[in-house]
Amino acid sequence: MSILFYDDSPVFGGHEVMSLLGIEAVLCASPVSVRVISSSANEKLRTKIAELACVHAHLTLETVNYHSSRLEALRNRLKPSRCKALAARFHELDPSLVVAIQGNIEHSSLALLAARRAGIPSTSYIPVPHSNAEMGARFGSMRDLFCSYLFGVPDSFITITDEMARLLKKQGAVAPVHMVYNGVDTSRFQASDPLAARGKLALPQDKTLVGMIGRIEFRQKQQHLLVQAVAEDPMLAGTCHLVFAGEGPDSEELKSMIGRHHLSGTVLPWSDPAILYTALDALVIPSRYEGLPLVMLEALSCGTTVLGSDRDGMKDLLPPEWRFAPNDPAAISNALSSFIACGKPDPQAALVAKVRDSMSLESFRKSFSDTVLKLAGAPHSHLQ
Repeated sequence: MSILFYDDSPVFGGHEVMSLLGIEAVLCASPVSVRVISSSANEKLRTKIAELACVHAHLTLETVNYHSSRLEALRNRLKPSRCKALAARFHELDPSLVVAIQGNIEHSSLALLAARRAGIPSTSYIPVPHSNAEMGARFGSMRDLFCSYLFGVPDSFITITDEMARLLKKQGAVAPVHMVYNGVDTSRFQASDPLAARGKLALPQDKTLVGMIGRIEFRQKQQHLLVQAVAEDPMLAGTCHLVFAGEGPDSEELKSMIGRHHLSGTVLPWSDPAILYTALDALVIPSRYEGLPLVMLEALSCGTTVLGSDRDGMKDLLPPEWRFAPNDPAAISNALSSFIACGKPDPQAALVAKVRDSMSLESFRKSFSDTVLKLAGAPHSHLQ
């Protein structure tokens, strides 16, 4: 008996981070053989898997010399030989289950098609089942035409929130959907002295600190909307200090925007965010789309308020008063103004407790390994 994980994305992102934790959990929970097939283009993923294999003798790494790309669903149809070759390899390996690690439905979709061709059960581990059009992808509507059939291919899905499960059904998925929440290290992300944190980061002590943490990319993360929201409200512009931590293609434009609007603000390089969560009065997530963002869970685990778009994982977890209409700077302004007028309240104790209990790394590891091993029909001993 064996389980095969497949990820041909060339990018090492947050979903790869959670997938690695999940694979490690399976290795610790069961003696079943585990094989990971990854793209040779994803050097960081290959390195991480190789490190795991040094510790777990029942893990094997294999690579393929291609990777998912835009129009992957169309490419699968135009190059059927790729599916035929991968199906032959799956048939040779004969795993009990193929787990396709999919950032979205196109990524690693070749594994779903090959598993079906080989007659092997497959599951899609997918955090973002949004349409390409919703995600603002180039040629999004056209790509969605070619992608729609993929939601009917897996024998099951593993996703990360109730809202994502609903979106899967909306996209046409009929196979069972299993829920595995993302998890964060609650021993690392916990409350501490906010004034001390501000001092360490050289941030103002007398301002309302409002921040975002993550890749600086306006198309998805939409940092520019937070700048606009504060700039268009004189009260917010006078009382708030914006803090952005991360790197990305729009870093310089973000700094330029803050300067053009004469706002108080800091753009920090990517570093350990734990201290920054404690320094902030509120973390803001105005993203065009998200799954169950780790930054939200990390901030809540630290006892920091999170204001987010009324969609995706934010909609599942945040109270209504902390959510705002998506893609609307005025709605962000209103949410921030209300938050300040209410005395900048901390998260409710019940919400913090829910994150620290149900969305801890320990909870994720157990839930992921239990789900995958059950789908594979494999024994597990909970050695975690």
